[in-house]
Amino acid sequence: MSSRLKIRSIYATALTRLTLDAGYLIADPSSKIRDRFGLQPSVEPHDLLIQDREDLQGLEVSGEPERVCQFLTFLQEKLVDPVLLEIIPSEDDEASVIASIELPGAAKEILDFLRLSITPTLYRHHRLRIIDSKALDHAEKRLCEDPERREAIEKQLFRDSVLLPLEKSGVVRLEHMRPSGKAMRPREGLLISLDDNNLRFRRTFSQGRYDGLDLPIGNGDYGITEIREGEWYVKHSYHNRDGTLIGEYFNINTPVELYPYGARYLDLEVDVIRRAGESPFLIDREKLTLLSRQGFIGTALEARAMQVADSIMQSLHQ
Repeated sequence: MSSRLKIRSIYATALTRLTLDAGYLIADPSSKIRDRFGLQPSVEPHDLLIQDREDLQGLEVSGEPERVCQFLTFLQEKLVDPVLLEIIPSEDDEASVIASIELPGAAKEILDFLRLSITPTLYRHHRLRIIDSKALDHAEKRLCEDPERREAIEKQLFRDSVLLPLEKSGVVRLEHMRPSGKAMRPREGLLISLDDNNLRFRRTFSQGRYDGLDLPIGNGDYGITEIREGEWYVKHSYHNRDGTLIGEYFNINTPVELYPYGARYLDLEVDVIRRAGESPFLIDREKLTLLSRQGFIGTALEARAMQVADSIMQSLHQ
């Protein structure tokens, strides 16, 4: 069943390339898309309407349930880490539904390269479109004028738009998204170090227990969180007041994206835990499996998450 797609999105050029290559048809293309792909104006009705979510971190796909589900599966197969957040009935059409889909780090990167095959595109284009659209436009104009300076332009734009605001703030916030699309309680801390790809910050805790470690939080305990841009996990190390290691928690997630406020990723449920002096162990494997079986994530993403978890387990056993 080939669907006609009407696309209105910051991801439009990349999605048009992806879907045309797969045999989809484009309905009512914008003037920019017509120019880039040599398409003719079309007044034929669309089967699916693809628009940005309000936060620009993904898509809203509207249409008949079967077509929406088929398109979701297509995205999960081609882009690796798209996550279905919810499907709700359309208020405008009883026969239609609206799917909210997150496009995490791996999906954005693939879409960046798809767009690059059509028009000059800087690395991290779609993330920077969310962060500072005007700065991105200016930088890509410079790229068109002087393509040999691509690397320098990319580095300067990322530093000005992401790293410098983060350095100036000195406070790091993790936007730790659940598969439901809701953020967990904010995790904030003080910046320790930052370079082009790596981020470390320190957190303090109130009383309670450490998730996963199942150990009590002591007075004066602190945590060190280590993040690497594009990595499929985030490492949390917990210490008591004299610096002795209590344990480590490796959160498996979609590739980490750095932002001016800190970092964003979507939790994939499974985690690797190691208490100080003990062997590592895996938790919540069944939750990851359930996400895949229910169609919220694709099988490729489930496999990737387990590959990352197994790799961490092996490295900790050495």
